[in-house]
Amino acid sequence: MARILLVDDDPMIIKLYQLILKKEEFELAVAVSGDEMLVAINQQRPDIILLDVVLPDHSGLDLCNRIKSDPDLNTTKVILISGEDVKPEQIAAGIELGADDYLVKPFHPKELLARVRNVLKLKHIEEELRDKNAELKNLSSYLQRIREEERKSVAYEIQEDLGQLTAALKMEIDWLAINLPDIPDEFKVRMTHASDITKLIINSSRRIASSLRPSMIDELSLPTSLEWQCRRFSSLHEIPCQFMHEQIGDDTELPIEIKTALFRICQEALINISQHANATAVNVLSKQIGRNMTVEISDNGIGFNNSQKEKPYGLIGMRERAHSFNGELTILSEIGKGTTISVTIPVP
Repeated sequence: MARILLVDDDPMIIKLYQLILKKEEFELAVAVSGDEMLVAINQQRPDIILLDVVLPDHSGLDLCNRIKSDPDLNTTKVILISGEDVKPEQIAAGIELGADDYLVKPFHPKELLARVRNVLKLKHIEEELRDKNAELKNLSSYLQRIREEERKSVAYEIQEDLGQLTAALKMEIDWLAINLPDIPDEFKVRMTHASDITKLIINSSRRIASSLRPSMIDELSLPTSLEWQCRRFSSLHEIPCQFMHEQIGDDTELPIEIKTALFRICQEALINISQHANATAVNVLSKQIGRNMTVEISDNGIGFNNSQKEKPYGLIGMRERAHSFNGELTILSEIGKGTTISVTIPVP
């Protein structure tokens, strides 16, 4: 049953509301002033407020703005009610302040019911969207966690199992080369070549395992991990990548999930730079200010039109990863002037 709060200092208007709305079996409450309304909102949490624009102690427009500015109350729907002498700019001002509808007295009962039903329908749709978004956010977090666990498991198997077996094979080949001195030179060359190949396999195994899940994410701090990532980026792509860390306030230990998210966002940004930016210089900055952790990646590349509606999937993925931890990701880019990606995640 929907709860409706009736706010008006005119007893006749209140009775009219009750007469019209009681047929729909709404749960009705009454407030005759702005102060009473504020108390009733916190106690009863109405779904809709029918709010008179002119009250003895407050302006209805100010009250509407106050409700819509409060994160705990802004899902409450507000229908502003005013007299017939209202001007169009006053109606526009009410809508701009967040009112969900505007009704002018005198009104027909069917019009009031239609507007109330419409606002309730809108509220239900918004609630469903919020629930679906929350489900998607939880699903995204779950999938990211599972992906990281799988990467960690595969990286361990590559490094420990395949790496150790290849190392054992190399030792056997080297033993044969040492203990069979009289074999033909052609065989010695083949054995040396086989030993070199096993060494390459060992190095490739370490590189692949490190790409899947660098062990330093679990063992070292985020700044140290990002600095390693910058050095590796410079080595692979021959693009200078400077790293800097700023600490303001106490050093807060980051949960491994947040550390991983920031590391992966930086990794994705660097991959995009290497593939698309044509940059000659990259800067990575990590900042911990109080209980907020920020990572900023900037380049001097070709940039792109940031106003385009369709964003690359890589940028969408970075933003969703940040949002899954209640973070914010901003992208500043201009054609010919490079790109800056900044992500901030609050530390619980």
